Amino acid sequence: MTARRAAGLSALAALLVCLPALRGGFVIDDAYLVVNNSSIRSLGEVPGFFVKPWGGGVGPAGHVTVNAAYYRPLTSSLYAVEYAVFGPWAAGWHLVSILMDAAAAALTALLAMRTLGKAGAALLAGLIFAVHPVHTEAIAAICYQTTLLAGLLGLAALWALGHMFDGGENDRRWVALAACSSGLAGLAKEEAVVVPLLAAAWVLLTPLVDRRRLLLRSVGPMLLASVLVLAARSAIVTGSGLTYFAGASRGVVAMTMLRVVGLYAELLVAPIRLCSFYDWFIITPLAGLSADVVRGALLAGGLAAAPWLLRRRAPGAAVGLAFIGLGILPVMHLVPMLNVAAERFLYLPSVGLALVVGAGFVWARGRMPVPALVVAALLLVLFGVRTLVRWPDWSDDRSLNLATAAAFPQTPTPLVNLAELELAAGDRDGALRYLEEASRRVPGWPVPGQMADKIRAGKR
Repeated sequence: MTARRAAGLSALAALLVCLPALRGGFVIDDAYLVVNNSSIRSLGEVPGFFVKPWGGGVGPAGHVTVNAAYYRPLTSSLYAVEYAVFGPWAAGWHLVSILMDAAAAALTALLAMRTLGKAGAALLAGLIFAVHPVHTEAIAAICYQTTLLAGLLGLAALWALGHMFDGGENDRRWVALAACSSGLAGLAKEEAVVVPLLAAAWVLLTPLVDRRRLLLRSVGPMLLASVLVLAARSAIVTGSGLTYFAGASRGVVAMTMLRVVGLYAELLVAPIRLCSFYDWFIITPLAGLSADVVRGALLAGGLAAAPWLLRRRAPGAAVGLAFIGLGILPVMHLVPMLNVAAERFLYLPSVGLALVVGAGFVWARGRMPVPALVVAALLLVLFGVRTLVRWPDWSDDRSLNLATAAAFPQTPTPLVNLAELELAAGDRDGALRYLEEASRRVPGWPVPGQMADKIRAGKR
């Protein structure tokens, strides 16, 4: 096993486990961001993407308002290229998503090789990333190519940084590649602002490197590139004023997001229940302590302290844990945003999990070789099977909402969405049945009843 072979096998695993996604169509926000988005139908529109907010002002008024807070010109440019090549052929778009994910898996294996120093552990890390179920959301929905592109470019920046650990004549080229990739990642999605922080953590937690040289000559330019992207963003976008917590106090936000830390830990380690949209019925804003909040606080504290405590005895695991903690930082509502949680938010943090698993494998294989191999194989099989089982849920909007309604009986939102789909298909009776079920789930919520009244009155 070599680093290149580990990267190649990881990419191949990602391709194989994601092939069923080719059968999917356009789902959720793909309708207005891709299918009906006139601004991506000409490559001549690409320069304009860099001087206006995400989405190009297309879609319903509510979507335009929300997207006014986002700046993702590079992903919009990718959309324009894909439309020029594939038109409305969904499989072509999904193929691009799968290829980006496969490339990210290969880079994860290469990063693991640099971090862990063992080709077998690097292969395991790359395979864990390749088959992880939380990636299905980012791959299945074309509109989430924002996550894939930002993740791939962020990993490319870190890969370039790794080449500078030993020094050499080509440092300037790697510095330029790291800085350029970091900046481009920020132009794909805002969460990539964390890439320089991941780079700094990697340098600080890795022994036997010239930390001062790397921080100044390598991480510094990456940070500068990200700052320039943020400056451009602040000059172009405006706040939408729409956030998940509305006017809730900081205490409520903090308590709720500590609970989300526990949710993210569950999704990374045991991704059994997956959700396409976490709403107020699934994650209710909390005003006080609960078992979930305490658990999340302990996990957050562990993610903050463990990297520093493990930096000498287990630097690979320390880097992985730092990647998880820093990776979720941009989506912890330090800056208010619309979504409280999402599977796609874990794309970069899952690289950290892959490193932790690889480091654990190195430790266990030296003591219990056979059990270590068995556990690693079992984990890969379980993750891979869960990913394969997840693809049919993302085949279309109806399947996705049915799966969400079955997995999360506390929320009526997917039933309302199904009622809208039934109305679009001309089935008023079917829509009423879904609305009645939504009202049974949450009797005090007025939306299903209001929709049903309009249908009965012939206004819908």
